[in-house]
Amino acid sequence: MSNICKSKEPHNVGRMRTESFVLLMGALLAGGCGGGGSDSPPASPAPPPSVPSPPPPPPAPTVPPLSSTIVSLENDPPIGIDQWPVGDTATGGQGAPVLGMDCIVNPPQTFHVHAHVSIFLDGVQLAVPPYVGGVPQPAGGRCYYPIHTHDRSGKIHVEAAAPGTFTLGQMFTIWGQPLESTNVAGLTGKPIKVFVTDAGVVTESTSNWGDIELTTHREITFQIGTAIAEIPNYSWSGN
Repeated sequence: MSNICKSKEPHNVGRMRTESFVLLMGALLAGGCGGGGSDSPPASPAPPPSVPSPPPPPPAPTVPPLSSTIVSLENDPPIGIDQWPVGDTATGGQGAPVLGMDCIVNPPQTFHVHAHVSIFLDGVQLAVPPYVGGVPQPAGGRCYYPIHTHDRSGKIHVEAAAPGTFTLGQMFTIWGQPLESTNVAGLTGKPIKVFVTDAGVVTESTSNWGDIELTTHREITFQIGTAIAEIPNYSWSGN
């Protein structure tokens, strides 16, 4: 009897160990394949929203270079081809005061300076007509407004009893021609730019063109239509 009891005890213990091992493996397998997911890696964070790039800066205005060829206006040569009649239009100065400026036969020259105006249409230079602001008189001769021309050189004379502010807008009003962003002296339907040259430095005017002052040796260039290759360069003695 003692031998039988001894032989049964190891058998029971062995079976218990086997069952325990099976239960342990089942628990491990259930933990690894179950839906708990406690050991799953964390989800990747969502990428931050993209920031739009700032818009590119506007292109710098294109300013033609000043010509290296200097043209002398000493003898008032004609510059450009004829486009407009001589003198003022019917809506311009005809002898009556214009913008408070009188037309005088012998204008005072206490203040006397010269500017220059160039007008290009599709690359072709047009002549500013003579006697803008110079009105024929019944007895002969002419009266002159403080802003006027004498010839086709494009030289603008400013003659007054005292220094003051004289502008491109006043000149066009005396001339009787429009000065607008879409219409310069009747030239329409094309892009228009205005460049101002002072002491060899060219800038594009982006303000009201009528406010451009007619100062000594200032060159005002109109580019209407096709771009010009360079800004004309003029010289004359005196003011």
